[in-house]
Amino acid sequence: MKQLVFCDIDLCVGCNRCTRYCPVETANVVKMDKSGNIKVDIDANRCIACGACIEVCGHDARSYTDDLEKFLGDLRRGARISVMIAPAIRANHDDLGRLIAWFRKIGVDKVHDVSLGADLCIWAHLRYIQKHPGSPIITQPCPAIVNYILKYRPSMIKYLSPVHSPMACSAVYMKKYEKIDAPIAAISPCIAKAHEFDRTGLIKYNVTFEKLFKYLEANNITLPTQPSNFDHYECGLGSIFSMPGGLKENVEFFLGKAVSIDKCEGPDVVYHALDEYEKQQKKNLPAVFDVLNCLEGCNVGPGTGHSKNIFEMSRSMDQARKAASEGRDRSYFESLFQQYDEKFKLEHFLCSYTPTPINIPSVTSTDIERAYLAMEKKTEMQRKFDCSACGSNTCYDMARKIVLRVNIPENCMQTNREKAEAEHRILAELQEVNINNASQIEREIDRIKESVTKIYSNISTISSSIAGFGTLERTIDDIAATINIIAINASIEAARVGNAGKAFGVIAAEVQSLAKASQDSIKQNHEVFSAAKSSVGEIETMMKQILDIVTTAYDKIHNINLANKGNVIQ
Repeated sequence: MKQLVFCDIDLCVGCNRCTRYCPVETANVVKMDKSGNIKVDIDANRCIACGACIEVCGHDARSYTDDLEKFLGDLRRGARISVMIAPAIRANHDDLGRLIAWFRKIGVDKVHDVSLGADLCIWAHLRYIQKHPGSPIITQPCPAIVNYILKYRPSMIKYLSPVHSPMACSAVYMKKYEKIDAPIAAISPCIAKAHEFDRTGLIKYNVTFEKLFKYLEANNITLPTQPSNFDHYECGLGSIFSMPGGLKENVEFFLGKAVSIDKCEGPDVVYHALDEYEKQQKKNLPAVFDVLNCLEGCNVGPGTGHSKNIFEMSRSMDQARKAASEGRDRSYFESLFQQYDEKFKLEHFLCSYTPTPINIPSVTSTDIERAYLAMEKKTEMQRKFDCSACGSNTCYDMARKIVLRVNIPENCMQTNREKAEAEHRILAELQEVNINNASQIEREIDRIKESVTKIYSNISTISSSIAGFGTLERTIDDIAATINIIAINASIEAARVGNAGKAFGVIAAEVQSLAKASQDSIKQNHEVFSAAKSSVGEIETMMKQILDIVTTAYDKIHNINLANKGNVIQ
């Protein structure tokens, strides 16, 4: 099968939503890139194209392809192409007549309503049930359901209804009974229809509502004001086929409660229901099991774009139901199907299936044990944590995926959480040690600060004392100068008095000599004093710088310590 769903791995954030909502165990493959980021890719061979991953991806990492560009390109090149439009269009577009007119404008040959094919599908189911009473069938209009059974539950092929889907029935009608030989494009709400078309070979193009509507909007295309109609006669209740339980409602309309019919919709439950169906004894199975991949039926298929809410869609479907049944009673529809009996052959609307089984290796208890250990799950509590963050419902399911190599142990959120908690505890302990060390450093620096402050204070005192010594030196120098003057004057006076003053002159000379010696000593001390003053000044400057550095360091350590204490890891 060709790949329809794609992943832009660069946009994937590894949130695991695609894995969680995918109904297939092995379609999503978890891996880790070179940067250690979790990424989830697609195994196209295992994908059933249900579109669940596209619906839930909030990062635009998942997308799909259809045949819109090929369809429009072939039309532009002059190809003859006929179109069929699914009944779900009524729930998703308000101007069906104008849309049909636009198709004709761009060169489409014929335009048919798949509601007719739905009528044929219902008629064929009724006739098949009547011809094969007691044979349980699973209705198969949904190609994602068919993909699932063909790939993962091939033993259930015997239960798949052999009646074609409404689109395939429309194609059979157009080709066999209307003799339309042009290729057919289906305007559909479904991604997986492309696989059905490849399998049956009846339809060439699958053009989804979403891609078509976006094309019209992006190219500012205005639909013709004059509406157009389909190229065939009126339909019955097939217009409501796209609603949840649409086939069930139609069958019960004709057969009442004589036939047991169960229905199931939505990817969360329908595939589990099919798994259970396979295990049941035939006697426990309903005559008809009406199943759809999409919860609200084809009206909200993954190819619709969901431009309307379910209430708007329901109102549109109710209007379609009223339009189909207004003025018509049961006898009208019975008469319609009698016309079908006369005009159509049941076998033309039947198909067969070829299984395309996917090999899923068996998983042993030993394999599971190894997977648990790879996830570091050793206790029963760890193995039943079941948080679903990895994309699996249970830890056991996650272990299976690890064994099947579609997930990795590093994607176990519970193990990662325990590792984070362990690292948290280590960081908390390390922080406590760091806080204690910082407090100790703070105390030591405080002591250094006190010592430096004292040294700086003492040096300042010494500096002041040296400055005082300089004053004393100048005073002594002044006294010596004065004494020297006095001694000179005394010598003069002693000489004047002659012999009587000789003794006094000797004393004056000695005093003068003492004064000179004092001045010489002061001069020598001044040189020593200047050198000491310069050195002490330099030491004082250095100690001031050291004190500033120690004070700044203390303030920073103190602030860091306060911040650490205020942000303790709990």
